[in-house]
Amino acid sequence: MNAEEASLLWNRKDDVEQAGGHAAHRQLALKHLKLKTVIKVTCGTFTPPAFLRMFPTPEEPRAVSARLRLITSMSYAQVTVTMVQESHCSPVHHLVFNYTDEGMQNLFATVGHEQATVYDDLHMGDFIAVVVKFTNQKTEYADGGELHTCTWLGGQHSTPHPHGDALLAVAGADHNISVISIVEARVIALLQGHTRDVVDMSACANKPGLVVSLAKDGNARVWDVPQQLCMSSYNTDASCLAVSPNGAFFVTGSKKGALHSYQIATRQQQPVPSSSDRKPQAALGSIEREQLNMECSSSGRHTETIDCMQFLCHNRLATKSVDGRMCVWDMAAWKQLSSWKVPSCTVGGGWASRCRFGCTPDGAYICVGNTTGDVYVYDTSDGKRMTHVAPIKVSAPVRACGLSPDCRHLLAVIGNGFIFRFEYRKPDAEVSNKENSDTNMIESDNE
Repeated sequence: MNAEEASLLWNRKDDVEQAGGHAAHRQLALKHLKLKTVIKVTCGTFTPPAFLRMFPTPEEPRAVSARLRLITSMSYAQVTVTMVQESHCSPVHHLVFNYTDEGMQNLFATVGHEQATVYDDLHMGDFIAVVVKFTNQKTEYADGGELHTCTWLGGQHSTPHPHGDALLAVAGADHNISVISIVEARVIALLQGHTRDVVDMSACANKPGLVVSLAKDGNARVWDVPQQLCMSSYNTDASCLAVSPNGAFFVTGSKKGALHSYQIATRQQQPVPSSSDRKPQAALGSIEREQLNMECSSSGRHTETIDCMQFLCHNRLATKSVDGRMCVWDMAAWKQLSSWKVPSCTVGGGWASRCRFGCTPDGAYICVGNTTGDVYVYDTSDGKRMTHVAPIKVSAPVRACGLSPDCRHLLAVIGNGFIFRFEYRKPDAEVSNKENSDTNMIESDNE
């Protein structure tokens, strides 16, 4: 920890005490989110300097491609505005914070075009920095291609690295799932078996070696990541899925708005052959499907395709359909806890047009966008809208969102490769000239 970061943490502690506690400070932060900093990633190849790495490693990263250029942009309400544009200049399909490892919640990842990028949201205290960039190029092991989805695996306690590791699984058009070590900056596992594009994945923090994937044809697979084996494969009508916090089951959402639960057997099962010329088998192992008929009002039901879902703390499940209907379910009582509608959500568009939501680690708040570029934060207990923000001079769909644990940072991917970060600014504090010019000025032009 450097002096700047230590000073920032100390000031945040004072802010929390002045606000009246952690919960009150988060509500205050949500009410005063403003755009700030600019990061622009351009093409090229470089080895990141030591200050960009998350952990010391005995070996140099084998392959990291990116060039980082941070530039100051327009001024908005006396606060420097920052936009992030990734080098592929294509829509970013997914953004997710690393909430599987408690000590690495500062990391978030994005996927778009053929690239996956991992960022440090708290670099040098309160800046953003690129940690690792992965390009899904054709190799002797995989065909490469566009990436659609990513999920963090619990790698903190399942690694030989003395300072821990973070593992990111990415997948897309080449039908494979690549597991990336952030410390080593390389693919350490390749999960093969799907015969169509992989469009969704979910992992379990309490079972680091477990990940469930969903392909465009509805084929879902349960994977043992350390063994690189598919343990179960079956056909579904799912449009998205989420694994329960204990890893005992997972839930799928369908194109008709229905929810189904699949129990995951704990006993060792016969691995499914990963040969691409073998058709996926239905209901291998002892996985049972059960339709979830939750208690709710007729107006609170999903009637359109469910495009995103996540498990929250206290045995709750949050779901969203393409028409903007959000629901929070009590999985123990089998009833709906809250429901609300996100404004200006357009139905249709297929897999690439999903608007995925994010949430805080404790599940207290959900952030979600719409098709016109607006981003909202809601209280999951009652659906109350906590804040509404929007980018400047941009009107494009919000494909994914992320919210930091303390609600000081709200991230949204909008348009072709842009990531916007809204930051908490003290309402009664004047922004000095020094703060306006204190952007994360790093430039690398290595060819």
